[in-house]
Amino acid sequence: MPTDDQHPERAHTPGGQPAESAHRHELRATPPPSTEERAARALELLGQGVGIVEPSGEIVWMNQGLSRQSPETMRRFSDACVDAVRAWQRSRATAATLRSSFRVGTSWYDTVMTPLRRNGDGPAEGAVALLVDATATRRVQDRLDAVDQAGVELLQFDAESVRTMNAPERLRALEGRVVAATRSVLGFDHFEYRLTDRRTGQLELVFCSGLVPLGIGERIFARAEGNGISGVVATTGLSVVCGETEQDPRYVRGLPGAHSSLTVPLRLHDRVVGVLNAESTDRDRFDDEDRLCAELFGRYVALSLNTLDMLVAERCETNRTIVGQLARETATPLAGIADDARALLARSGDPEAAAIAARLIENAAKVDELMRAAAKGPRGVLGADDFMREGMRDPVFEGREVLVADDEESIRSTVRAVLEQQGCIVTEFAEGTSAIRAIRDRAAAGRPFDLVVSDVRMPDANGYEVFKATKDTSAATPVMLMTAFGYDPNHSIVRSSQEGLHCFLFKPFQVSQLLEEARKALTEQIARRG
Repeated sequence: MPTDDQHPERAHTPGGQPAESAHRHELRATPPPSTEERAARALELLGQGVGIVEPSGEIVWMNQGLSRQSPETMRRFSDACVDAVRAWQRSRATAATLRSSFRVGTSWYDTVMTPLRRNGDGPAEGAVALLVDATATRRVQDRLDAVDQAGVELLQFDAESVRTMNAPERLRALEGRVVAATRSVLGFDHFEYRLTDRRTGQLELVFCSGLVPLGIGERIFARAEGNGISGVVATTGLSVVCGETEQDPRYVRGLPGAHSSLTVPLRLHDRVVGVLNAESTDRDRFDDEDRLCAELFGRYVALSLNTLDMLVAERCETNRTIVGQLARETATPLAGIADDARALLARSGDPEAAAIAARLIENAAKVDELMRAAAKGPRGVLGADDFMREGMRDPVFEGREVLVADDEESIRSTVRAVLEQQGCIVTEFAEGTSAIRAIRDRAAAGRPFDLVVSDVRMPDANGYEVFKATKDTSAATPVMLMTAFGYDPNHSIVRSSQEGLHCFLFKPFQVSQLLEEARKALTEQIARRG
């Protein structure tokens, strides 16, 4: 068997202990690093600059992180420490820890300084300072400041200029600011803003740049399932940064070749009113910094859109209030006129006077009816009765085929009657999907409509969808959209105006305005075909 001599690692010590045991004892006996050594090692591992600076500005000790800085950075670091020491020496009330920032080239640095005192309460005899590279933090702050400034500008509407604008014009002006800021401040090239319809939960497109819109009839809602990432964000109020769209089954494609997306909620106070969705063909294009900036800007967009909606609502309510008050005040005089006319009619034996009295009664009732209808809101087409009695016709309308879509029967039938009186062949629909189907069928048969007149707000489809279906199937067919007092909840007018809308009419509108715009549209169409 092997002897101990053949196994030197098991040689015994004079005390009879195996040598390996003595070796382990020696390891345990190695003195630990001193407090000063551990502190020095920790300072080196910080990776940031650490130094001790005397009142003269001399750096008497520095770690490797500080020694690797440029001479200019070290000079600025030293100057900050000198200023701090002087402040401590001037006043005992000066905070024990001071902070200073400076810039060298494109880099920003923070210096955090604590006084070096040999006596606990004695004067500062130097500074112990930490140098922190704050470039990334400052970049984020600068970007947030730019977002904040752009957001404030969204809310700054000149009162006089806004007063002269209708709702689509205001929205168009706001859109220019939103799109420009989204590109320049947020740095997004392909994006869309959607607002949630509070009645249906549908996410309606408001502003779009570079993304392919949903097809006619395609809709997304503020629901967590089956409505893309936008539906999830609109439901939960939580932003989603998608680094690779192909790996996220919730993603609904909006940008051809997209690989990443960022979707953030638009918040109005504590309520989510929509989403901002940005996409990119690059993988991992968006990060938390983009998310933070987009969330902040989204709040400003929500506020500005809400302000425009409030202006429109105020205008509608003001008109209703004024007309309602006028209707109440005229009710008594109109009733008096009717009573007097009936009294004359009963007493008069003159047929001509009787006819005049009958007309007075009829006209007083008509004025009262119109006033009551106007008090309920902008519903009518003005001047239709007089126009129908006059019977004047414009040959440009003769035989032209027109589609009219509006869910309000009174407006739909009035527009139809006026156009048919002019010689048009009118097809009317009470809802948008049937109108869209008819537009497509006629175009496929080679007989597109000569003109399409549609309401903006219908239960099953909005005006933009009717407009888009028309232009997709027959680009030469002009489209006119109608809306109440400029109220455009789906922002159809702005979007379609950018893509070739002929005109929009604000209810209640004059028959003369309807015919004038229709005549222009048909005349231009004839000129293009000729």
